Amino acid sequence: MNKQISLSEIPKDLQFEGYIWMSDSENPKMFKHENLCTPLFENASDNNNPFIIEGQLFAAEAQKSYSIKYVDGKHLVVEYDLSQPLPDFTDTQFIPNRLKDVDKINFRQYWKAETDAYCVNMETLKPACYVFVGFDYSSNEVKEEK
Repeated sequence: MNKQISLSEIPKDLQFEGYIWMSDSENPKMFKHENLCTPLFENASDNNNPFIIEGQLFAAEAQKSYSIKYVDGKHLVVEYDLSQPLPDFTDTQFIPNRLKDVDKINFRQYWKAETDAYCVNMETLKPACYVFVGFDYSSNEVKEEK
Protein backbone atom coordinates (compact mmCIF):
# COMPACT_ATOMS: atom_id res chain seq x y z
CA MET A 1 0.00 0.00 0.00
CA ASN A 2 2.83 2.45 0.70
CA LYS A 3 6.44 2.86 -0.33
CA GLN A 4 9.18 5.40 0.16
CA ILE A 5 10.19 7.21 -3.04
CA SER A 6 12.35 10.17 -4.03
CA LEU A 7 10.97 13.65 -4.61
CA SER A 8 11.64 13.34 -8.35
CA GLU A 9 9.49 10.19 -8.58
CA ILE A 10 6.24 12.04 -7.82
CA PRO A 11 4.35 12.15 -11.16
CA LYS A 12 4.14 15.76 -12.32
CA ASP A 13 1.25 15.22 -14.76
CA LEU A 14 -1.43 14.01 -12.31
CA GLN A 15 -4.13 16.40 -11.12
CA PHE A 16 -3.39 17.07 -7.45
CA GLU A 17 -5.28 18.54 -4.57
CA GLY A 18 -3.12 19.53 -1.63
CA TYR A 19 -0.33 21.85 -0.59
CA ILE A 20 3.42 22.34 -0.60
CA TRP A 21 5.00 24.48 2.12
CA MET A 22 8.37 26.00 1.23
CA SER A 23 11.00 26.96 3.81
CA ASP A 24 10.94 30.63 2.77
CA SER A 25 7.13 31.04 2.76
CA GLU A 26 4.70 32.07 5.46
CA ASN A 27 1.88 30.17 3.74
CA PRO A 28 1.74 26.96 1.71
CA LYS A 29 1.26 26.82 -2.06
CA MET A 30 -2.18 25.31 -2.67
CA PHE A 31 -3.02 22.90 -5.47
CA LYS A 32 -6.66 22.55 -6.53
CA HIS A 33 -6.79 19.87 -9.21
CA GLU A 34 -3.51 21.04 -10.78
CA ASN A 35 -0.42 19.26 -12.03
CA LEU A 36 3.03 19.79 -10.52
CA CYS A 37 4.62 21.28 -13.63
CA THR A 38 5.61 24.40 -11.71
CA PRO A 39 8.94 25.99 -10.77
CA LEU A 40 8.55 24.42 -7.30
CA PHE A 41 9.21 20.99 -8.79
CA GLU A 42 11.46 21.71 -11.75
CA ASN A 43 14.68 21.36 -9.75
CA ALA A 44 13.37 19.83 -6.53
CA SER A 45 16.11 18.08 -4.56
CA ASP A 46 17.43 17.64 -1.03
CA ASN A 47 20.17 20.21 -1.71
CA ASN A 48 18.02 23.17 -2.77
CA ASN A 49 17.40 26.21 -0.66
CA PRO A 50 14.56 27.11 -0.24
CA PHE A 51 13.33 23.55 0.26
CA ILE A 52 9.97 21.87 0.78
CA ILE A 53 9.29 21.70 4.53
CA GLU A 54 6.18 19.61 4.12
CA GLY A 55 3.55 18.70 1.59
CA GLN A 56 0.43 16.62 1.24
CA LEU A 57 -0.78 15.78 -2.27
CA PHE A 58 -3.73 13.65 -3.38
CA ALA A 59 -4.50 12.56 -6.95
CA ALA A 60 -8.11 11.34 -6.77
CA GLU A 61 -8.25 9.92 -10.29
CA ALA A 62 -5.11 7.82 -9.79
CA GLN A 63 -5.98 7.08 -6.14
CA LYS A 64 -2.47 8.08 -5.01
CA SER A 65 -1.49 10.18 -2.01
CA TYR A 66 1.98 11.62 -1.36
CA SER A 67 3.35 12.79 1.96
CA ILE A 68 6.49 14.97 1.92
CA LYS A 69 8.47 15.90 5.03
CA TYR A 70 11.93 17.45 5.31
CA VAL A 71 13.83 15.57 8.04
CA ASP A 72 17.55 15.89 8.88
CA GLY A 73 18.46 17.51 5.57
CA LYS A 74 16.52 15.08 3.36
CA HIS A 75 13.03 14.83 1.92
CA LEU A 76 11.12 11.84 3.22
CA VAL A 77 8.49 11.08 0.56
CA VAL A 78 5.92 8.31 0.97
CA GLU A 79 3.56 7.24 -1.81
CA TYR A 80 0.28 5.63 -0.76
CA ASP A 81 -1.67 3.57 -3.30
CA LEU A 82 -5.31 3.83 -2.25
CA SER A 83 -6.61 1.71 -5.12
CA GLN A 84 -5.93 -1.31 -2.90
CA PRO A 85 -6.81 0.06 0.54
CA LEU A 86 -6.36 -1.81 3.75
CA PRO A 87 -9.68 -2.79 5.29
CA ASP A 88 -9.22 -1.05 8.63
CA PHE A 89 -9.38 2.72 8.29
CA THR A 90 -11.25 5.62 9.81
CA ASP A 91 -12.02 8.88 8.01
CA THR A 92 -10.55 11.73 10.06
CA GLN A 93 -10.65 15.51 9.66
CA PHE A 94 -8.39 18.23 11.04
CA ILE A 95 -8.71 22.00 11.22
CA PRO A 96 -6.24 23.64 8.80
CA ASN A 97 -3.55 26.20 9.55
CA ARG A 98 -2.94 28.87 6.88
CA LEU A 99 -4.76 27.02 4.11
CA LYS A 100 -6.93 29.60 2.35
CA ASP A 101 -10.62 28.71 1.91
CA VAL A 102 -10.13 25.25 3.43
CA ASP A 103 -12.59 24.26 6.13
CA LYS A 104 -11.18 20.79 6.93
CA ILE A 105 -8.22 18.62 5.91
CA ASN A 106 -9.28 15.01 5.22
CA PHE A 107 -7.18 12.00 6.15
CA ARG A 108 -7.70 8.27 6.38
CA GLN A 109 -6.28 6.82 9.57
CA TYR A 110 -5.18 3.27 8.88
CA TRP A 111 -4.92 0.67 11.63
CA LYS A 112 -2.98 -2.58 11.89
CA ALA A 113 -3.58 -5.57 14.14
CA GLU A 114 -0.83 -6.26 16.68
CA THR A 115 -0.57 -8.63 19.59
CA ASP A 116 -0.92 -6.68 22.82
CA ALA A 117 0.66 -8.04 26.02
CA TYR A 118 -1.68 -5.82 28.07
CA CYS A 119 -4.75 -7.45 26.49
CA VAL A 120 -3.96 -11.09 27.25
CA ASN A 121 -1.91 -11.29 24.02
CA MET A 122 -5.00 -10.72 21.90
CA GLU A 123 -4.72 -8.74 18.69
CA THR A 124 -5.68 -5.09 19.01
CA LEU A 125 -5.79 -2.38 16.37
CA LYS A 126 -2.96 0.16 16.60
CA PRO A 127 -2.62 3.33 14.49
CA ALA A 128 -0.45 2.65 11.41
CA CYS A 129 -0.53 5.90 9.40
CA TYR A 130 -2.50 8.95 8.32
CA VAL A 131 -3.04 9.34 4.57
CA PHE A 132 -4.13 12.67 3.05
CA VAL A 133 -7.27 12.42 0.88
CA GLY A 134 -8.18 16.03 0.11
CA PHE A 135 -9.91 19.08 1.52
CA ASP A 136 -13.38 20.24 2.47
CA TYR A 137 -13.65 23.83 1.30
CA SER A 138 -15.37 26.62 3.18
CA SER A 139 -18.62 28.03 1.83
CA ASN A 140 -16.59 30.89 0.28
CA GLU A 141 -14.98 28.45 -2.14
CA VAL A 142 -16.88 26.23 -4.56
CA LYS A 143 -15.25 22.81 -4.67
CA GLU A 144 -14.80 21.25 -8.10
CA GLU A 145 -16.31 17.83 -8.64
CA LYS A 146 -13.88 14.94 -8.26
